[in-house]
Amino acid sequence: MYIKRFITILFTILLSISVNSQNVKEVSRYWTSFSQTVEVQTDSIKKFKVVAYAKTDTNDEKAWSGIWARVDNKPEQGRGFFDNMRDRPIKTNAWTEYTVEGTIDAAAEKIVFGGICMYNGKFFFDKMELYIEDDSGVYQPVDIKNASFENKVADRIIPDWSPGISSGEISLVREFTSSSSDDRVDGDYSILVEGKDISDDTGNPEALLPNIGIFITLLYLFLIVFSLMTYTSSTDENTWSRAGKMGFRFSFIYFLLIIFFQNNGAYPYFGYIAEKPVELMQNFATWFGKAVVGIPYDVNTGPNGSGDTTYDYLVVFIVFLTAVIGTLIWSLLDRKRTNYKKLYYWLTTGMRYYVGLMLIGYGLVKVIQLQFQPPSFYRLMETYGESSPMGLAWTFLGFSEGYNMFMGIAEVLAGLLLFRRTLTFGAVITLMTTMNVMAVNYFFDVPVKILSTHLVIMTVFLLSRDIKKVMQFLVTNKAVEKLTTIPRPPFKKWLRISLGVLKGLIVAYALGYGLYRAIESKEEYGLNEPNPPLYGIYEVTNYVVNGDTLVDYNSDVRWKELRFERAGRVQVHKMNKERVNFNIVIDSTGQQLIKFSPSDDAASSFDFKYTKTENTLDFQYIFKNDTISGKTRKLGEEDFLLINRGFHWISEYPYNR
Repeated sequence: MYIKRFITILFTILLSISVNSQNVKEVSRYWTSFSQTVEVQTDSIKKFKVVAYAKTDTNDEKAWSGIWARVDNKPEQGRGFFDNMRDRPIKTNAWTEYTVEGTIDAAAEKIVFGGICMYNGKFFFDKMELYIEDDSGVYQPVDIKNASFENKVADRIIPDWSPGISSGEISLVREFTSSSSDDRVDGDYSILVEGKDISDDTGNPEALLPNIGIFITLLYLFLIVFSLMTYTSSTDENTWSRAGKMGFRFSFIYFLLIIFFQNNGAYPYFGYIAEKPVELMQNFATWFGKAVVGIPYDVNTGPNGSGDTTYDYLVVFIVFLTAVIGTLIWSLLDRKRTNYKKLYYWLTTGMRYYVGLMLIGYGLVKVIQLQFQPPSFYRLMETYGESSPMGLAWTFLGFSEGYNMFMGIAEVLAGLLLFRRTLTFGAVITLMTTMNVMAVNYFFDVPVKILSTHLVIMTVFLLSRDIKKVMQFLVTNKAVEKLTTIPRPPFKKWLRISLGVLKGLIVAYALGYGLYRAIESKEEYGLNEPNPPLYGIYEVTNYVVNGDTLVDYNSDVRWKELRFERAGRVQVHKMNKERVNFNIVIDSTGQQLIKFSPSDDAASSFDFKYTKTENTLDFQYIFKNDTISGKTRKLGEEDFLLINRGFHWISEYPYNR
């Protein structure tokens, strides 16, 4: 009864904070932006352009500004055009007209555009206009609000423009102020955005929270201690020790809340159940981070591929505090209780399925080499020094199909945790597997540290009931008693049958549907994805511009390589190491590339004519009044030692290069 009241009070607080949460966010970072959104709809490919005047007044070498535009496509339609002028930044202190040009097609839903400012300085913008082609190919102006910024800035917000990179997002950056300026091109005012006191550490969470590593380490040590305290509660005795009961109470609250709020898709369809509570937690964590912890930057709660965000750590901290407080209250109100056998059964069941199903999912995508894929052309051509630690780990792990299968099988064996009789055996295997995963995540800076650490600690908790016997078997010559099995509470026959059927469905779903989805994904974007036309790397052996052969090895014009790896795209590497991405449409029948256009400047498209043999590709095109031609040779697997070295039973000497 008391526990129900405590939970009711907790969720009442979460609901109150959710209702009263603010819409305006203030963040700390080295850049800022403002934007406006226009909805678009077309059945054909059309060009658009954003035209604006801008200038930059700064002494900061890193400072620059730009006009930017992004096309947001409809759901499940992939990414659209994006350009923020990073490769041609605005650094001049004179009013100049700039243009960003792109394309929209039937998949496009919105055009988002505006200005961006980086680091310290004064950044001016004026007369920002948007044009979209009509069916006749003529640019037509689009009516946008406050285009010349004649409505004066109030409270750092530009009227009719959103601070941030999308409509509805209000993110004010502490380091930047916005105001109206009479230094203008059109009308009475322009916009002045000024950045001050910005360094490389601005907005860096670890620079703002220098002791975060020590705090996280201590928190995990507490978790391990409480987990090991609980092992005495897992005996078949009816009277548990005080330490065992204390450890269990904490573990029960902490681990169930972690499983609930950090489920990561372990339980099938659990996301639908947890959607509203997770939303409440997101609002509460945002408030808690600023009001209680004092985090001086905006807390992003949305998924972005990282499992180690500030929000994720706040959830861990909030759950930890809740478990500590809950344990104290529970201990005071329920101190006469002698054991928690039924709750222990349900806690271990939740943990067994969480760890087991999580690792089955991860294991299946490794068995078919979907998570760690073979090195791409990009990886094969870059140096070790250019890769990130995580990129290096992905390349190492993805190189070997056999090693992927080995890792995957080890992780799938965590399915032994789903059965009480194989729990200890499964926990021993799972502990070794998860510790290896955790080590890779920590030592190669992979942002899944929170999840992998909790998988290890949960496995330790599950193993703790028999850990003495396991250690006795491994390091002594003493006889070992039989391993224990967690007793199941007495269920009525209908409930026992129902739970058995549910378990069968869950296991079948995890293995059957999980494998089906993994194989399907492998066909869509994995190893079995069809290669696009011209698939391969082409090394440019000759490059001629207007009749002159370019030989400068530091040239920002001469191409070095063309990499055709993804459908509809090609990446060109120049001699100066600059990379340019192009969107392409290939007419393989007519041997011509249509709409060979830079991803960040679609208006600069050109027809790229080519002639291809088995090992060569010769091309010619006209770009900005320059006639350009070139010859290439196709690089094969034999050109990469990493790929062609192969396996050798006999090696008379080490081949370590």
